[in-house]
Amino acid sequence: MKHCPNPACGGIEKFRIVSEFNDQAAACSDCGASLVDGPAPRPEELGSRPEPDPDLELVPVVMVREEVRLILIENRLDEAGIPYMAKGEQIQDLFGFGRLSIVNPITGPVEIYVTADDAEKARRIVEDVLE
Repeated sequence: MKHCPNPACGGIEKFRIVSEFNDQAAACSDCGASLVDGPAPRPEELGSRPEPDPDLELVPVVMVREEVRLILIENRLDEAGIPYMAKGEQIQDLFGFGRLSIVNPITGPVEIYVTADDAEKARRIVEDVLE
């Protein structure tokens, strides 16, 4: 087992975990850093990262049906420092249809959620990407 040693890795920022990889992998898919041998540190070993707030209000911003637009929207939200949740992104390949079509016909489109405080700024970013 290998893991990403980069403390500024996008995987840590996005998912609050250190990305782990199989022994054949050489570089982190999130940040490109060279991987190191051994299991990833536990979340409590990552330092003073805040715990997610279970009462945090998330609001939907957009439903995305095309993978290219999803990638563009996620990149722009990352650049703007807006945390988001992409509901359904991880299950697009679950039923064997993969990403052969615009969107998996079983799971439907991916929904992007942000905090209520970031919603207006996120909607402007989404509108800009979709134009």
